[in-house]
Amino acid sequence: MISRHIAGKPENDNYRRLANYIADACRAGEKCLLTWCVGCWAGDDYDLAIQEVADTQAMNTRTSKEKTYHLIVSFRPEDEAKLTPAVLKEIEVELAKGLGFEEHQRHCGVHKNTANLHMHMAFNMIHPEKLTRHAPFRDYHTRDRVCRELEKRFGLAIDHGRNQSSAQPLGDRAATVEAHTGQESFESYAKGFRESILASLDEDAANWQFLHQALARHGMVIKPLGNGLVIQDRHGKHRIKASSLDRSLGRVLN
Repeated sequence: MISRHIAGKPENDNYRRLANYIADACRAGEKCLLTWCVGCWAGDDYDLAIQEVADTQAMNTRTSKEKTYHLIVSFRPEDEAKLTPAVLKEIEVELAKGLGFEEHQRHCGVHKNTANLHMHMAFNMIHPEKLTRHAPFRDYHTRDRVCRELEKRFGLAIDHGRNQSSAQPLGDRAATVEAHTGQESFESYAKGFRESILASLDEDAANWQFLHQALARHGMVIKPLGNGLVIQDRHGKHRIKASSLDRSLGRVLN
């Protein structure tokens, strides 16, 4: 399982819109399998609980930052049979505890798009009684830790997170793609050849041709894009920042 925080700007923060999306799964080909809400006086009344959260957020007039924390957890297809409603709700509770949202209001839903099962969680960052805003510190470390613990507890496939021992962990987007599809992402493919690509630079760091040749052997190219460099497949369908393969590549062209 892979978790991903969907960051948003304060001016785009809209808890009601997010909660309605979680319940409706309005994207083409995507359907909602399960919804629930937690921490609200409205109990199981999903829509009334949305209004309750909106009222709670409105009572905090001090913060100018976003008041909604949107979290997605993606699961591998082979784990779907183990993910009963009770297990999914327990996963949500443990993530809420880890992130410090245990006492906060939230709306949750489980979506499926083809073979891709994933869970959305909308946390109200405003405490319902204290009316203070809570923002988890270095939340990606906490999420990785909790995900690894839950994988072991429920016998789920072990995914690579930010805290893995590998020197080249996957970024959030690539990790989510792999968790959704069970297939290798382009980032993972490129990092699989990292050592041989970097070895080409050792031969003559001043000569770019070695780097181009090493990438070409694996169907990749490096080129400028905007203010930086990207590595992409020869057809230009997939790309990653060159620095995500190795920081030294950001200086090679200078």
